[in-house]
Parts: sequence; structure tokens; C-alpha cells
Amino acid sequence: MHTYRIRSFEPVLDTILPEISKVISESAQIEWEFAKAKRMLSTQELMFLLMEDIDFALIRSSKLNYPYDKQFKVAGVLKDANASDDPLVLLALKETSLDFSEIDLRKKYGKVDIVGFGPGDAELLTLKGNRLLKEATIIFYDDLLDNTYLSQFKAEKRYVGKRKGKHSTKQDDINHLLFEAAEKGHQVVRLKGGDPLIFGRGGEEYHYLKERFVKVEIVPGITSALAAASDAVIPLTSRGVSTSVAFALGHDAVNNKLPKADTLVFYMGASQQQQWASRLIQEGWAANTPVASVRNASLPSKDVRRYTLSQLKKEEAFLPAPSLVIVGHTASEDVKTLGQKWLYTGSDSNAYQEKGIVIHNPMIEVKTCDLGDENIDVLKQLHHFDRIVFASPFAVKEFFKALYKLGLDARALAACEITSLGESSSNELTKHGLRVSPVSEANSVSSLITEFKSKAITDEKVLLPCSTLGFTNLPEQLRLIGNEVNELKLYQTVLPSTAVRHNLKDFHGVVFTSPSTVQNFFRFYGHFPQHLDVKISGEYTQQLFDEMLKETLVNE
Repeated sequence: MHTYRIRSFEPVLDTILPEISKVISESAQIEWEFAKAKRMLSTQELMFLLMEDIDFALIRSSKLNYPYDKQFKVAGVLKDANASDDPLVLLALKETSLDFSEIDLRKKYGKVDIVGFGPGDAELLTLKGNRLLKEATIIFYDDLLDNTYLSQFKAEKRYVGKRKGKHSTKQDDINHLLFEAAEKGHQVVRLKGGDPLIFGRGGEEYHYLKERFVKVEIVPGITSALAAASDAVIPLTSRGVSTSVAFALGHDAVNNKLPKADTLVFYMGASQQQQWASRLIQEGWAANTPVASVRNASLPSKDVRRYTLSQLKKEEAFLPAPSLVIVGHTASEDVKTLGQKWLYTGSDSNAYQEKGIVIHNPMIEVKTCDLGDENIDVLKQLHHFDRIVFASPFAVKEFFKALYKLGLDARALAACEITSLGESSSNELTKHGLRVSPVSEANSVSSLITEFKSKAITDEKVLLPCSTLGFTNLPEQLRLIGNEVNELKLYQTVLPSTAVRHNLKDFHGVVFTSPSTVQNFFRFYGHFPQHLDVKISGEYTQQLFDEMLKETLVNE
């Protein structure tokens, strides 16, 4: 007669030993061995049991590694009155024809279907989900849907919703309730808003039940991102505009990982919309990137609002929960600009506020020059100057970099008037504690000269921080109205070694921010295609562009 060796890692209850013995003793003998499992048994340790010629292992389910190794068959799940959700498992280490189904708890278990209801509109529920609701004997549902729809089903209904700040049921308790219902033989539907596997903890519930040998299936639902995109008519992917989309948890704009994708959808981030806008801009997204905020997607009460990142950053009356935030160029309401790509040649693409897709390919790189004795003397004698004129943000950055290098700070400017040619220079000055209104929104040299004349600014010693190229006509015009001008050459501008040669046929236009970007663009590409629109900042930049364009046309 064959002898089966069973290694038990738990004290065998009087009710279990006879049940196992009854199945085996009809055709064979049993040799019991006892041990202790202080921790989970690994697959390697189970293999050692096989090498010891052990036929079965009896162990509590919590001491088995999950997911279970498929080379070992679960012959039976046996009742333990002391821990119903942590039953004893009879593991067959070898092939066997023994049938333990009569004492196997699984034959009494019901099934759990984790069903996605969708974003809220009951008509978006799948046919399979609807059928399972009809067959269910108990339904556990959350508060992301209109529960009046459930009244047509005969099953018992249990509310287990969770919301920020008002949790009704903890996730661990929900897991246990699902197992308890299945253990009693119920046909269970766990009904979840959206899709169970997108920020719905469906995976946690699935594995909790599978670990306890309950039959469980996941039925997908339409996630709220798809409904929100439909409501707002936002193609989450679009040829030539967005080739990738990422769903992100939005409840923590400081610590949550920011995915890399053309289109981002933030779930559960209603209270963090401003913080996300700030972070995205900080991490390189253009300030004019379109944003859509969608509340109550798919429902009659849906609300769609449009912003740019810069607008959302300042917005105070943004949509409350439940709302999703979609960020990317496809979120633009202006479909005419959806595919318009602009090549931005300046150093800071956030300064570009027009509509369309911004491809940042800087045609300018700033390299700091050695100060030299002459420049050091100037910086140490700033009190000798009546006025400092900053004509670019680069001039501001490099000026203060040189000042700090000499152990000086903004107090060295106490005796000087400060003039800013444009908004970008003024913004850079604020970073150093100086609030200076720009003379011109368009970086206009003529506006600066007009202001000097109207205010009779003459007979002043004026300092102009600048690049090694200097200025073309500003110093001379300031001298013509009676001022003494000194150019402080602190940096040089070069074509970046990282410049990318894009196919200009794919672009709608090009943005130039300075004469250097124009010069380097023409050197890099050799021409300016006639189909391209152009946006230019500053009179001299426009003048230089016109000259270089004319020159290339003549050469052609």
C-alpha cells in the first residue's frame, strides 16, 4: 500500500486531520510530519520538500508566497475556524489523482466580479457589467456614480464609498467584506467608478481575493479621462501633435512623479490645479500650453473650462472635485492652431504666449567672459554712474553674476537710476530684488530714446551691460542727446552645440527674440522658407532679420 508523506507547518486541528485522512486512507497510508513556518515559504524551500520526498505540505495561506508557483497544485483549501480569511492550504508537491473536492472550501465559494461602471452616465456601462449586476446577489458600490441606477437590481446593496476627508469604509475593510461575501457563496459585484485598474484599487482587491483562492474577474469600464476628453472634444493623441498620453495621480503636486508624455491627465487633483500649473512651468512646459478642467464628465451637470498653464497658475475660481485636468496642446479649444508648430529660438520658451505648439530650439547660448581689470574697475565704481540701462535679461543675469563674484550686491547700485528696456529684463531684475517698470513692451530702442528726450535725461553717465558684440545704434543715440555712455561687455552669444536641425516644412512659423537668434538661425539653416510666419521681438532684431532675409533672397 502506498504511503503519502505530509509535512504540516501548522498545528493540525482535530477537524482537519480526519478529513484529510478520510480522503487518503481509502487507498493509501499517511505519514505525518510536523514543522514550524516562522515566515513565508519560498519556492526554493518547497523544492527542498520535494527533494525530501514529501507529497503534500499543509500550510496557512499567509505563509505561502503569492502569486503561487504554478508547478505546485493547490489540492484543497481547508477550513480553520480561528482564521477564516487565512485558511489552511493543502499543497500537492507531486502529481496526484487524489480528489479533495469534498472537503475543499472553494466549492462553496461564490465569485467576485470587479466591474467598472464608467464615469457616471449609466449608458456607458458595458453589456457584460450590466449582465453581472443582474446575476449578483450582493453589490458593493462606491460614490462615483448615481446609485439610483442600482434600484432595478434584486441584489443586496452595500455602500463602501471613499472620498478625501470623508472615508466611509477603509480599503482593508472593503477587501475583507468582499472575501466574507464570497466565502458565504454570494455572487458578488464590486462596482467601481471609471475603470477598476485606473486609480481604483481594483488590483489590490483582485490580489487580496486571489490570495484567498476566491474566483475573481475584472470587467473594464470607461475611465473618466476618456469621458472628460469626449466632453471637451480633446483628442488625447493626435497626429503630429501628441504621440503619447499619461494618466497621473494629481493629489500631491510636490512629491508625485511627473510622467513624460505629450498629453497629461491628472486624476483627483482638483485642489492642486494651481500647484501643478506652477510645477509644469518650472519643469519646462511652455506657459501658454493649453489646459482643460472637466467636472462631472459624462453627466448632464458636466462643466468644461479652458486655461493656459500661466492662467491656471493665477486662477482662483477653478473647478472643484470631482474634476480632471488635461494638459497638452490637444486641449486647445482653437482647432485652427492645434497643429501649428512654432520654432522658438530664444533661451526661455515660457516667454512665448501665442497659441500653437512650441518647439524650443535655442539659437543662442550665453558664455560668461573673464572680467578683466577694466570691467572690475567699472563694477567697483558704480557710484560714478548716474544710470544703468538693461536691454536684455542676459545683461541682467551676467551683470549680477559679475557683481556677486566681486563680493558685491544690489546695494552697489544705490546711487544709480535703473532703466529696463523690456518686460523680460524687468522680470529678471525682480529676481534680484529690483522692481523696475519696462520702458517698452516690445523692447523698442526708439521708445527708450523718446522717453529720455521727454524726461530731458541728458548729461548723465550711462552704463550699458551687454555682450561682446555691443549695440548697433543705442550708444550713439544716447550720446546724441548729450549723455556719456560706457558699454560693459560681460558675455558673448554663440550658436549652441546642441542646436537641432528641424525640418522647417513641418512648422507654421519661427520666433526670434534677439539679433543673435536671427544671425545664428541664418548661419545654421542658410535660408528662411517663404511659407513660415515670423514673430520678432525688438526693432533691431526686425531690422537685422529683414537685411539677412533680403541677402539670402538675392543670393538665391
